[in-house]
Amino acid sequence: MMNPSTHANAGAGQRISLSLVNRGQNLEVLTNSNGVAGFDIDPLDYVLSSQINSCCGDFPSSQGTQYLISPQQDGSVKVFSAADEVMTQDTAGNWIISFILKRTVIGDDPWQLMNNKPKSDGSPEHLYLMTNGKVLVQTRGAQNFEQWWLLTPDSKGSYLSGTWSRAAQPPANYNPQNVNAAVLHNGNFIIVGGEQNVNAAGVMEENSNQSYLYDVVKDTWTFVTPPNNGEGDWTGIGAAPFVELADGRIMVGWNGGRNIAGLYAMLFDPTTSTWTATGTNKRTSNGEQGYTLLSNDKVLNIWNGDDSPDLVGYAEIFDPKSGLWTPASRIGYDLGHSEIGPALTLPNGKVLAMGATGRNALYDPILNSWTSVPDFPKLKNGLHPVAADNPAAVLPNGNVLVQTSVFTCSTKGCYWMGPALWYEYDMISNVWISLPDDQAVSAASHLANGTNMLVLPNGQVMVSTNGVLELYTSKGSPNSSWLPKIETVSSSAITPNKSYLISGKQLSGLTQGTFWGDEQQNCTNYGLVQITNNASKHVFYARSVDFSNTSIAPDAPSTLSFTFNDDVEDGPSSLRVIASGVASEPFDVTISGGYSKDAVDKVTPIVNSPSETTPTVTAPIVNSPSETTPTVTAPTVTKTKSATAKSIAAYAKLVVLSTSKLSLKVVSGYTKFCKVSGTTLKGLKAGNCKVLVTVTPKKGKPIPRTVTLRVIN
Repeated sequence: MMNPSTHANAGAGQRISLSLVNRGQNLEVLTNSNGVAGFDIDPLDYVLSSQINSCCGDFPSSQGTQYLISPQQDGSVKVFSAADEVMTQDTAGNWIISFILKRTVIGDDPWQLMNNKPKSDGSPEHLYLMTNGKVLVQTRGAQNFEQWWLLTPDSKGSYLSGTWSRAAQPPANYNPQNVNAAVLHNGNFIIVGGEQNVNAAGVMEENSNQSYLYDVVKDTWTFVTPPNNGEGDWTGIGAAPFVELADGRIMVGWNGGRNIAGLYAMLFDPTTSTWTATGTNKRTSNGEQGYTLLSNDKVLNIWNGDDSPDLVGYAEIFDPKSGLWTPASRIGYDLGHSEIGPALTLPNGKVLAMGATGRNALYDPILNSWTSVPDFPKLKNGLHPVAADNPAAVLPNGNVLVQTSVFTCSTKGCYWMGPALWYEYDMISNVWISLPDDQAVSAASHLANGTNMLVLPNGQVMVSTNGVLELYTSKGSPNSSWLPKIETVSSSAITPNKSYLISGKQLSGLTQGTFWGDEQQNCTNYGLVQITNNASKHVFYARSVDFSNTSIAPDAPSTLSFTFNDDVEDGPSSLRVIASGVASEPFDVTISGGYSKDAVDKVTPIVNSPSETTPTVTAPIVNSPSETTPTVTAPTVTKTKSATAKSIAAYAKLVVLSTSKLSLKVVSGYTKFCKVSGTTLKGLKAGNCKVLVTVTPKKGKPIPRTVTLRVIN
């Protein structure tokens, strides 16, 4: 093993491992003082992985390139680098492996590391966009136990410098991996099954059938009864194919054996919390396959196997109205090889299907026909990048971001090989554009399986990979015909905590946003409502609910309701509906009853002369905090400032004498945003801080006021 910084061997103690491609054997040794590791192997293909602790260059990861070790019949060994290195041997005949330290970027760098991370002992994994603009993130730590976090964008709408807060998490017995989830039409969130689950004892289980609903407002999880009460076919759900239909029902395929006809699915109705069987005439299995929502509200499924000659390129269409499958036209070649790649509906209505074989295709649901898409480019050494179980996302410009990796197979199994290779598919020119290495995983990384993507409201793509969060920013802009179209808003005068209705077309966009082959679905085809204050340019999100549908059909009519919290700023503002990172044209509104733009600390306290003994107040006097304590909405403060009790009392129009005593107390539930130190509010974090300020005159009863501050970056 070579240290590329010094061009000398990496020395002793570097970990090298070999794994059979068929996953039947794992070997591990440490390098000796000469940086050499040796293995006795069977005449079978292995994947070599390494970890270099002495140098890791630009990247958080210290993983090295993976190599295919291929013994030949004549006793020789061929070595292929997944990073496409030219392989060489030293004078003793040892193959030289290394670690690529530097990223190559030509022009603007589209990648940004998110150094702002949740204060979790685990690594970020699954990512979900709530209808209030916050990102719900699952992290995984010791013993694979999870935590859930919420990322709130800053006042400019940026997630790079947003604020993290803990969210509630499901019961200790449910820590799912490789799981599917969706935002429901009522604005809440459902997570279903899991290919793996860690129970409360820390034991890994396969194919969980647990599901939970997350109430975004109450911050609580509620158990969902499994299909068929968890009996029969539904003792496990696992990572079954999954899609939210345009009418809001959740479709989950039975993850049965291969080549079994009639592998049906279940539909979950969130309005009744009931499951019903559907699609009982499906010809192919559901295992390791995906369900793609089409622009006609139907669902496409592509066969993932290559072991049945009569099913080469087989695809099926599900009609939610009839509950039945019908054959689609055949692709003509296989996209699947025990796994399948992502298949996403593009803004033009066609479906880009990416394969685990390196082959790709484009489906036109209007013509029911397939056309070819170029293969992923082969490496110079002949290894072929594929999109087997890899994520993809439709960008605002209509291109598709996809992560690929080398996927080598034997007769008994397959193995992913790093590095991760990134491409954009250009929808207009039908070509693959090679992208620079991301900043989280080095150009010579470990396997590229396990990455997640999420399209954010600002058009960026959030990526979690190898325990790191990063952002991808694409070039260009959406075609004007792709934008959500606001036709009416029930009122242009917006008041916090009041519901309003938007009617329009394409309010859910024209794509699902993101896609994974058969698991980790987290689509974003639903409308978020954003306000930008015209004067301050501060950005706010309402909570959108009651979607009449989430169709991605062109010009599909729909409605949604929205409500802003009381942290929205007063004044003329621009309202937009955003779906999968594509925003509508602005709609003019005026906000009242929200926050003033002046800072709390700029308010001049009202202080009576020392000779006065009894203050004059304009609000009721109560002895203790209660429901009758007046609540005052205070102005905005920046989280770099503190706020004194005197200034807060002044804003609440309490008279403060030189002989009066002041006290502050943070209301329960808001301590994560602010803390009290004496008579000063400190530790301000972006969000809402509700505090009780009390003035106690030398003679008289205490006068409390509850004041809510909006803290911004």
